This record gives sequence, C-alpha cells and structure tokens, in this order.
Amino acid sequence: MKTSYERTKELIKDIAPKSFCAAKWYNVSIWLGNGRTASCHHPLAHPVPKKELEKSASALHNTQFKKEQRKKMLAGERPKECGYCWKVEDAAQDETINSDRIYQTARYTEEEIKALKDIPWDKNINPKTVEICFDNLCNLACSYCNSEFSSTWSKDISKNGEYKNMVTDGGKTYRQDGSIAMPFGNKNEGNIYVKRFFDWFPEIKGGITELRVSGGEPSRSPSFWKLIDMSDNEKFALAVNSNLIMEDSRLDRLVEAGKKFEKLDIYTSAECMYKNQEFVRDGFEWDTWEKNVKKAVASPHINGMYVMMTISLLGIWTVDKFVKQIVEWKKEVNDKHAFFMSVNILRFPSFQSVTMLPQTIKEDLANRIEKVMKEEFDWINDLERNQLKRLLIYLRRVDSSMEDVDAYSKKRNDLINFVDQYAVRRNKPVEEYMPQEFNNWYQQLKNED
Repeated sequence: MKTSYERTKELIKDIAPKSFCAAKWYNVSIWLGNGRTASCHHPLAHPVPKKELEKSASALHNTQFKKEQRKKMLAGERPKECGYCWKVEDAAQDETINSDRIYQTARYTEEEIKALKDIPWDKNINPKTVEICFDNLCNLACSYCNSEFSSTWSKDISKNGEYKNMVTDGGKTYRQDGSIAMPFGNKNEGNIYVKRFFDWFPEIKGGITELRVSGGEPSRSPSFWKLIDMSDNEKFALAVNSNLIMEDSRLDRLVEAGKKFEKLDIYTSAECMYKNQEFVRDGFEWDTWEKNVKKAVASPHINGMYVMMTISLLGIWTVDKFVKQIVEWKKEVNDKHAFFMSVNILRFPSFQSVTMLPQTIKEDLANRIEKVMKEEFDWINDLERNQLKRLLIYLRRVDSSMEDVDAYSKKRNDLINFVDQYAVRRNKPVEEYMPQEFNNWYQQLKNED
C-alpha cells in the first residue's frame, strides 16, 4: 500500500529530511535509443557506460554515477541534478506544498522506504517503477521538444536546417538532427541497450509495480509492440505516454493491450485549447484528441486517463479554459477521477519558461486559474489542487529570468528568433494560432530596444 504524504514526510525526516528521495533507488527512466538513464524525468539523464552494462543489465538503473547520488542523499547533501525539487521546496514557503520527491517517495510502502536507510549505497537494487523510451518515433513536433525525442523534429532539422541565432540553453538543442540521440536508428538494429533491456525484463518484472513507456510516441515503435507481444497476465500496471493522435485501428490495439496487465493507464499530453494547443504541439488535432480521449476513457480495459499538462510560455494563455474543459468532461461521465490533471512546469528551454512573462501578466493568469479552481472545487481532486497551487506559487514568486539583465536579453532574443522561425516552418502564423493576449505582449516584446 502506498504511504500517505504526511507519513512520507515523517519517514524522510528519519533518513535525511532535506535531501532523501526514494526515486533514486526505486525509480528509473531509461532512454534506450541512446543509452541514458535517470531516476525520474526531472534530472538530466546520464550515459550508461557500456562496460558497466556488459557486466550486468542492471546497469541500466544502477550506474556508478547514480550510486554516488544515493550516497549524497543519505549524507544529507542535495544532488545538483535534482534541482527542480529543491527549487520548488525553497520557493513554496509552505509545508503543505509538496515537491515531486514527496510524491515519488509516497509511491512505496512504509517498509520499502525504511529499508533504504540500511541498504549500502553501492548495492545494486531492482527498480519498482520503470519508465523506458525505445526510440524517438513521433508524429508530433512540440514547440519545446527536439529531435532527441521526436523523429518529426528530426525531419524538420534535416529539411530546413538548424534554427538560426540561438545562443541560450535551447541553441544547441535546435541545431542537432537527432542522429546523436538515435545512433542505432529507429529500428534499434544493433542497439545493445534495447537488447540488454529485453534480457533484464524477465528478471525485474516480478518485482515492479508499474512499467511506463514513453517516447516519442510509443504506438509508433516496433519495440513497444514487441514488449506487448511478450507480455501476458502480468502483475504490474502498464502506463503508456501517448499523444492519442492516431487512427482508430491503432487506438483499438492500444486499448486491447490492457487485457495483458493488471491495469493500463494512459498518460496523454495537453494543456491548452484548440489552435493554441495546435501551435504549441505541431501535428496535434484537437478534434481527434478529444474523440480518442473520450473513447479510451469509455473502454473497460483502461484504468485511468492522465492528462499531462506542461506549462510553458506558449501554452499558459488558455490553461484556465483547459482546466475548465477537463472538469466538464468529468461532469459528463459523473466521475471526478475519470480524468486526472498532472501539472508540470517547463524549465527547458528557458526562453519558453513562464518566468519570461511580466509579473502583471503572470498574476492575471494565476488569478484566472485560481478562479476556475474555486468555481469547480468539488470536481478537482486534492492532488490536482496541490499541483495547481504549485503552479500559482511559481507564477507569483519565481522570476529568475529577470535577475540578470543580460541573460534575460539573450533569452528574449532567442524566444523571438525561435517563435518566428517555428511559425514559418510549421506554416502556423502566430497571429492566427495564438491568443490575442499573447500576440499583444509578443509584439511589445519585439518592439523593445
């Protein structure tokens, strides 16, 4: 049984109150296309050394680097790679607002959490929650994504060349064509990381509680369907990250896969409305997504529908309307748990962060979201409310982009260079796809000296 959030915080206090997170031991996210691993989606992934992998397939999770991070946590040190949670915690100033390390740790039983205090930091340990990405095959090319995670992005770079005049943390990202991210190609021929995962899978599957497959778009990957084909009557939950922009036959096959697992949860990405969403996530079709979301929710083979909201500068403008829309869909099926909103705040590339916006605009957006939260209080569950509150705090208190005038100027220029090029490449004029509020602010930004 999962541990309550309050009890989790008490257990953490007994181990290392300011630094401990069970995700370092029990969670693993693996990008098999290029052999990189992390404890969750917040830290930057690091390489899995081939020498370590040759000795043991468990190196997909238990790299020497990750073991060193475990050692730091137990000693009360905050690993730099986990900065997202430290930033949220330091900005919150309110113990009722939890960072993701609390949510991640609470996934496990009290006994499982306590056990980590006495397990040697350098011991190999099998994960309980596994996320894998086989390749970058994807039919979308979202604005904040890149060729490492989307083959459609790769095609854009290969066809049109790199984005010009980009100098901040997004510059390098929008110059590479995906070959570095997928050295073995999308078919994974000769990919030792994929091979070793399938070697490792029979060993760990009896002990894992959830296997999550991300991408790219998993339903486009032959390796994903190989995993489905070799599974049957599994005791763990399968979670699939899918954009749900697909034809009926592919969706039917995905839904039917739920029969093979203890349960099937679908995590789909969306956070804003109509054309705003179609601009942020190029290739997205609102009508198709709405139809497929409702069809999947109605299936007896689907346990839960999780809507992953990634809050960026480009998508923040209609978040309040989107939250309202999800609530309306909950009402249609008379179930507040039929759809679950998961709120993530974009940090990279930093020029697409909401921290780029003036405080007056952020406060107005926060007020609008807060208004919906109050109006629909009974239809927003506690975890959703907590995550939305976290967003409100971020909008109102975090303004890091304005601390350094030179840094802000560079990010401002990168934002303009990116959006203008992106709109042309994707044939989506900003003034037609983005809300008027954005267009007004964006024009002012471009007119700054």
